[in-house]
Amino acid sequence: MTGVPAFVARLDALLPEGEVVELASGLAAIPSFTTEETALADHIRELLHRNGIPVYLQEISPGRRQTVARMGPTAGTPALLLNGHLDMDPLVLGHPADPFRAQRRGDRLYGAGLHNMKSGLAAILGAALAVRRSGIELRRPLLLEFVVGELQGGIGTRYALESGLTAEAAVVPEPYSVRRIITRTAGVHKFAVVVRGVSAHTSRSEEGVDALLVLRRVCDLLEECRLPLHSKDFPTLPRLQIAGLVAGRGERHDLSGISYCADKATALVDLRYPPPYEPAEVTAALDQVLERACARYPKARITFEHPPDPVFGVGGTEMPPMDVPADSALVTQVSALLAEVSDFTVAETGLALPYSYCGNDTTHLARAGIECCLFGPRGSGPDTEHHVLITEMLACARTLAALIVLRCT
Repeated sequence: MTGVPAFVARLDALLPEGEVVELASGLAAIPSFTTEETALADHIRELLHRNGIPVYLQEISPGRRQTVARMGPTAGTPALLLNGHLDMDPLVLGHPADPFRAQRRGDRLYGAGLHNMKSGLAAILGAALAVRRSGIELRRPLLLEFVVGELQGGIGTRYALESGLTAEAAVVPEPYSVRRIITRTAGVHKFAVVVRGVSAHTSRSEEGVDALLVLRRVCDLLEECRLPLHSKDFPTLPRLQIAGLVAGRGERHDLSGISYCADKATALVDLRYPPPYEPAEVTAALDQVLERACARYPKARITFEHPPDPVFGVGGTEMPPMDVPADSALVTQVSALLAEVSDFTVAETGLALPYSYCGNDTTHLARAGIECCLFGPRGSGPDTEHHVLITEMLACARTLAALIVLRCT
């Protein structure tokens, strides 16, 4: 590991803890809900530009941008890609007050989006800045991607790949802990169950077809059916989650006029399924359920829509499983470097349940022929999704910095 030990010895000065906390706090201050990531993309572009790192924006749709940076030579395939998503989960009940102002409590940093995955973005930025200020010349390119729409199936990463961006290896610092390096994950199929009926007034409801009533029964049918998508390594899959319901009148689900039964009802569904199954097999399994539903409720018009109507912001592209070996050179390097730069050690590689039930952008990278893994900072305890452990975030940033030096010099 020529050059790495000397670089590691300088990391306290090159990447102090306070700077990583400041980077993460700045990211948390900018709301970046799905489809609303551009302000954060611009912030990251300005930060990298101020620090002399070549950077540009990709517009994946009108007004919606993501950030790409490249360090080292301008020609040649990057030896390493660090990829993270800008979009954050919706705020939920029980979130700390003033969620966009990061608050430190001991080793915990609280703030909106820090869990998934602004702490990982801070780790990428910290790693790049540490290498930049070290003065080390990169002989092979490094690629940084801050992408939109991971929560929509990875549309930003897909866009980057289709634009020609690639690399030999990639790390995505999703929040599954630096104690784990994951290379096997579930597939994600997000779809909508849509029922169209016939509206009728309460006084003559027997003349209508209540779309909401039919939708509830179709959802029950979905949960009762055992979809033929099983794997002994992923024992609780397939797993369905019906996480959103809306019903009303007309195509836009008008919620007024409740003296009339709903003539359109929609359920938004998240389906997790294991490797080796592919999207076509998932669709075929769901089609069988749909046939049963249509036969059972012939007066209603029932469809399974994938992706769901864009108005819901939950779909966009397929996110199949990732299933790659855990003994790759990349996994070995990340594990060894973590121990060099921190007090953490890797306890699990490859499959790590329940974390491998996730879906993420590594699936698109792996299918593009890029050796990749998941390795990122996490919180601890019952409020894990509201914070990140600063020690993990710093350990991740320093490991990624050392990996840059190892792979790109």
